[in-house]
Amino acid sequence: MKNQLTKILFYVFIISTLALPQKKETNVLYQYSVINALSAGVYEGDLTVNELKKYGDFGLGTFNNIDGEMVVLDGKIYQIKTDGIPVEAAKNLISPFAAVTFFKSDTNIEINHPQTLQQIKEKIDAAVPSENYLYAVKISGEFKKIKTRSVPKQQKPFPDLASVIKNQITFEKERVSGTVMGFKMPEFIDGVNVKNFHFHFLSKDKNFGGHLLDFVIEKGKIEIGIIKEFRCQLPSTENYAKTKFVKEESYLQNK
Repeated sequence: MKNQLTKILFYVFIISTLALPQKKETNVLYQYSVINALSAGVYEGDLTVNELKKYGDFGLGTFNNIDGEMVVLDGKIYQIKTDGIPVEAAKNLISPFAAVTFFKSDTNIEINHPQTLQQIKEKIDAAVPSENYLYAVKISGEFKKIKTRSVPKQQKPFPDLASVIKNQITFEKERVSGTVMGFKMPEFIDGVNVKNFHFHFLSKDKNFGGHLLDFVIEKGKIEIGIIKEFRCQLPSTENYAKTKFVKEESYLQNK
């Protein structure tokens, strides 16, 4: 009887342990595919939005066929098509490229007067401890003006990304509150991800967003999370396996 009770208690403990929520690892970058694949026209992946949420609550990417820009903020994933209006992405949508993390800030910088995107990047460069790590960057506040873009959904045979960007649709907005989210990457990441800066934007009212091109921010804050662990999952798709990659990503980079 005693042995049976011990076994029951043991199994109850195991089941209870498995039922506990798993601790999320902060500031570990999870990436699906590589930027050189996207540059070469690999626009079909096999990772769903629902699966992507398991790996992060903050980040960016795109959707199959380059059907809009992806924004990941506060655990929700938004799709921004060529009308510039964010909509929460359906769970079964699939991504050919995404980079996400569970965001945790290590450094905070207040913004108390108007500054350009270039000035903000200089502040970030001065604040990070090393050029050899990856950084998740969140810039939130009130923007005097901001410019974003999205691109049209593509059809087969897919052109390369440089050709797609030539047909980008740009959006401009004044006096808007919101969040810029993205990453600062080291030089050695070139080809795997976008070196230097890559940002997307989402307005506070969820009515405006896209791939960031430029801004002037009046006040707000910069939050930086240092990333020392990087995990990359490569697609299992046929087009990924058979495509010859190119090194061409400057049109994505926020210089």
